[in-house]
Amino acid sequence: MGYRDIKLALSTSQNVTAAANSEDHVDAGMTIPGWEKGIPAAIIINVETVNVAGTGFTFEICHKLTEPTHDDATIYEIVVVAADLAAGSQIVLPLPQGIKMLRMIRLYYTRTGGTEDYVFSAYLTPMPTAI
Repeated sequence: MGYRDIKLALSTSQNVTAAANSEDHVDAGMTIPGWEKGIPAAIIINVETVNVAGTGFTFEICHKLTEPTHDDATIYEIVVVAADLAAGSQIVLPLPQGIKMLRMIRLYYTRTGGTEDYVFSAYLTPMPTAI
């Protein structure tokens, strides 16, 4: 279910034990919304719970004109090892600048190996700045 709201959530306390789409996707409501212009944006992933820490996860940001899934255009991908995915940690995935991003954005989770059992929340936001 894609939606537009003030929260821009992709996952809310989503339990991830295998490869999975984020529960939701963000729909800009325009074919070429200009995500890549203006204020830099990022997807923030909060690690809420670690039930089983295996090898780690690959996080992919996908986009498409209709609801995106893993097989659609990946615009950013990062592998994060289990040691960096402790409960309470936060991963910041910047949206690339200068790439014409399409209407809908979704996060895709892929375990890199082993047995994984994590609870993630993720949302789209302006890029956080260092203090």
